[in-house]
Order: sequence, then structure tokens, then C-alpha cells
Amino acid sequence: MNDIIMMVFRFGVASFYCAIFLVANVTTASAKAKLESAAEERPNIIIILADDLGWADVGYHGSDIETPHIDRLAKEGVKLNRFYATPFCSPTRAALMTGRDPLKLGVAYSVLMPWENGGVSLDEHFMPQSFQEAGYNTAMVGKWHLGHTIEQHTPNARGFDHFYGHMHTQVSYFDHQIANGHDFQENGKPVDHNGEYATDVHGEQAARFITDLRDKTKPFMLYIPFLAPHSPMEAPEELKDKYPFRLDLPGSTRKTYAAMVDSMDQAIGKVLTALDEEGVADNTIVLFFSDNGGFENYGSDNGPYRGGKLEVYEGGIRVTAVMRWPEKLAAGSEVDEIVSVMDMLPTLTHAAGVENGTEKEIDGVNRWSTITGEKVSKREGALYFASNIPVYNKFQLGVIDGKWKLVQNIDHKMTSTEFDNQLFDLDADPYEKNDLTDDYPAVVKQLNKKINKWRSMHPIGGSYVKINPHPGWRAPKDYADVIIPAEKIEEAPHEGFGTLESIVLQRRYGEKGRIKYE
Repeated sequence: MNDIIMMVFRFGVASFYCAIFLVANVTTASAKAKLESAAEERPNIIIILADDLGWADVGYHGSDIETPHIDRLAKEGVKLNRFYATPFCSPTRAALMTGRDPLKLGVAYSVLMPWENGGVSLDEHFMPQSFQEAGYNTAMVGKWHLGHTIEQHTPNARGFDHFYGHMHTQVSYFDHQIANGHDFQENGKPVDHNGEYATDVHGEQAARFITDLRDKTKPFMLYIPFLAPHSPMEAPEELKDKYPFRLDLPGSTRKTYAAMVDSMDQAIGKVLTALDEEGVADNTIVLFFSDNGGFENYGSDNGPYRGGKLEVYEGGIRVTAVMRWPEKLAAGSEVDEIVSVMDMLPTLTHAAGVENGTEKEIDGVNRWSTITGEKVSKREGALYFASNIPVYNKFQLGVIDGKWKLVQNIDHKMTSTEFDNQLFDLDADPYEKNDLTDDYPAVVKQLNKKINKWRSMHPIGGSYVKINPHPGWRAPKDYADVIIPAEKIEEAPHEGFGTLESIVLQRRYGEKGRIKYE
């Protein structure tokens, strides 16, 4: 205090305030420099999602399909040998974005179709919001499939600064139509690619973000959910010609499928080249995986695992996955412990030193120490899987709990229900060849109870299979033109029945699902 008084007498009040101003500015500048330095040290994040890729359909798993760029990621990164997604599109995407079990979100049993108006609840926090709030430049290129009728459900409203792609699945690769409507846009505005192959567009636009569009003073998060190799089965003729030994047998499109995977790998190559040219590859986490197993009727191969897309057997849910971060992850390493798609939000935010920002309790767990090999551990808790598609009123449920896996097959017919269990010891029998139901009835009973308790958390209004629209539905000419603006949508969700009515009805519904969203 005496020093301050002496300064005032010696230099005058004006000089004193000038000195204070200079000190404050130096301090602010120093703090700003530290923040900028910390931001520069944060890794960039790229998530590349294949659609319906079979386990065996990459070169490093022995495929005859050329995938040199995916193989490069596997060679330079960590192979995640027990990475679990869900049996099909929308639930995997919902789990990735929220870190929560998609059954609780109402999107576990079926995908979100163009004729539906649902989407993941606005109460949920999405992964890109975490990175956006931490100062990242965020972008998405590709297939969304998490809501498309109101602005609040679209990528730009859920944490992505930039969006280039389509809202739906099953978009045709050359004319970009789904159910007769055009579905390709950039930040809400329709774009026309005049017959350019969709996978090429995805690769070019993802590379364009890295080289031209991003704010280079910030770290970035880029999400690239390819449509490939999902149907419709379409590919450039020159790529099909690379695989003459793959015959397109009746009911199969093996040659076309190979060309679609090849094209996706080439698009991934464009992304990796862009990272190299920008000099940011070493400090970029690249995660690659498939949203589910392949659909074998189209030519995919999930071997040696049983089943495929739409099924809860290992071939439908255990997917090809690799993660590369040259600065932190040992090249050529492997992880044999379970990692779930739900784990990616807490894992990637932890790796980047970012708050995950979630308010609801998430079901994903941070698996970073296991992926790095610093402290390998088993994943705690059971993992659940569900499918109600494509057959109406037919369900397949599954749970993995320790070494045990139970599969429930339920078929609700007109006047009866068929039900059976299958129990597998995944440690001894990862290919699910030996049903142990009769040998361990107590285990079967316990796991059945767990599945039933889990299913009771499904919202009553959640999605079930609706493979075709109501006969009165018609597609918009362009899906980008019919999204309802945010200002024309009520902010609060519909609460449904009052408290008393909800309590009474919940007693009646019981294990059939939740009346209130949680």
C-alpha cells in the first residue's frame, strides 16, 4: 500500500493509472497467449464412419477389396478389436453423438425414416457442442439420420458450424434422391452435383474443410459419416471393373459392393492427404469405424463372426475400428478389451482436454487409458442391443455381460408369440456356434431379467419399424426446403398427460416403457 502511495506522489495520478493500464494489458495479453498456446496443443478430431461395412471387408482383415488408406490407419494407429456399435444406422449415430444408450433416446428399435418427424430429444447434449464450447471449429460432411423436420434437429443446430451432406439414408449415389425428393445441402441450402458420385463428394468436401474452410487459428472437429457402402448398390463402372473375379450373383451385388468400399477408401485417402499437406496429421486423432456389420445379401463379409446388419449377433455389432494419433498412440498396437460407440464422447473429450458438457448421466465410459495401453481394464457394466427392423413386430434383443451373451428372438404373430433364448460364452466361443441355454439356466434367467429391465426404459413414443410411409405421405421436392424454422417451433417439449394421469398410466404400462422422457 505504501508503495502505491509513493508512486502516486512521485509520478502523479495520471501516470499511475497509465502504469496500471499497461500492467493489466500485459497480463491480459499473456493470458491470451497462454490460451492460444493451449488451443494449439489440443488435438484435432476426425471421426470417419462407414455405413454397413463388413468386418472382413478391409485389407488388414484379409479382404480382396483394396483399402490402402484404411489399412494405413490400422498400421499407424491402434486396432480396436472389440469395438461395439449397434445393429443399424440411427442408434449408432445417436450413441456416438450423446454418449447415451439409444434405447433411452427412443431410437434403438428402428431408424428414422423420411416420413417420420422424430429426432433425438433437444434435451440431449451432442458431442460437437462439447468441442464447439471449447473453442473448436466443428464440421460435418455426409449422412445425418438423426432428425430432419425441424431446424433444432439439424446438424447446424446441434453443434456443427458447417454441414455439407444429406439428412437421410438410402440416398441414391448419382442423382441424390430419397423417396423421390432431393437430399443434398450445404448449411440448409440445396446443392446440385449434377450426377457426381456421392462418395466422391463426401471426400472432396471433407478435404475442402481441412484445407480451405476451417478457421486455422482453432483446433477442429470433423465428422465424416459416409453413406457408403450402404444401399442403393451403385458405383462407377470403372471401379466395378477392378473386381472381375467378384461375380454379381442373383440377389447379390458383390462386385458393386467392392467398388463402393474401394471408393470410400479413396475418399478417406483425400482426407489423410489433406491432413499431411496442412501439416496437422501428427496432432490429429482419426477414428474410423462402421456403424454396424455388413448386409451379406449385398456382398459384404462379416466372417468369421455370425450374422450381420439388423442382427444382434457379433457380425452385426462387432465392427472394424481403428484410432490413430501419431503424437500419442503407438503405431501397430491393438486393444482386445470392449470399447463401445457410447464411450467415444467421454473418451475423445478426455483425450482433447475438453469438458464433455453433458448434464444427463451418460452410459458411455472413458476408455482412453485402455486405448493408450497406460492402464488396460475391462469395461464395467452390461451392453445391450436391439433390432425391430425390417420385420414389423419381430424383435431381436441382446446383452453382453462379462463373458456371457444372451440373444432373445421374439416374433409377435397375429394370435401368438414365438420366443427363444440363445446363450453364448464369448470368451470361449466368439463366433457364437454353441448355444449353452440348456447348460446354464440360472444365467439365462438372470440375463433375461436384465434385458426386460433395460427395455422398460424405452419411451412409449419411441421409434418402431415403419418400413413404408402412410399411403397419404408425399416427399418434398427438396428436403432442405421443408425444415420448419426454429422460431416457429415451441421451445418446450410436449409434456403429455398431467402428473397424476402419467403415474396411473405408468403403472399400467410397467415394463412396456416410460411415459415421461428421462
